[in-house]
Amino acid sequence: MMFELITFGEICPLPLLKAIEKYKEMGENDILKVVVDHSCTLGSIREYFSKLNCSVEIDEVLNGVWEIYIKKRTLL
Repeated sequence: MMFELITFGEICPLPLLKAIEKYKEMGENDILKVVVDHSCTLGSIREYFSKLNCSVEIDEVLNGVWEIYIKKRTLL
């Protein structure tokens, strides 16, 4: 299942906190797409979710707009 979270105009740590809350609703192999327009969010989301064994991919779709894809996996 794909979840989407749009966080335009929101700065750290709000997008990360919203992503964490949405992550709790997700099942194994679900994907969360977080759309952000503040670069400070990229590092915090990547760092947090990488520690949870998630796949994290970031794509700049427009100048200053990024889509972050977080795939939930079970811990090994």
